[in-house]
Amino acid sequence: MEVDIMCEGKVIGHANLDPIDPPMGVAGGRFVPAPEYAPRLHAYVIDGDDNKLGESAELSARSDSYGMLPCAGVAIEDFNETLHEVNVTVLGMPYPEYETAFSEHALFKAYWRTDE
Repeated sequence: MEVDIMCEGKVIGHANLDPIDPPMGVAGGRFVPAPEYAPRLHAYVIDGDDNKLGESAELSARSDSYGMLPCAGVAIEDFNETLHEVNVTVLGMPYPEYETAFSEHALFKAYWRTDE
């Protein structure tokens, strides 16, 4: 699912989310930063170190198909310097919203064995 990652109403990047832990309502994927993204302001982890400033960022995720995603939180882990990647995790999406968004995804089907 393609989403915009937002902070205070501004798009700071984009991601293509996969269902990485269906029972817990967790989705995640590679984060593609927009020019407004600032690691010190938005990431809670930078190259393995906790970023206290980023922990207070109010992040959200929005999909064109589903609007704002209800969830317990959105977190960015920025390992750009060491691994050349930045990841985003959407935590605690409730059901049935999680199932609605990911029911056709191969990983979701594999977990719940719905392709039999």
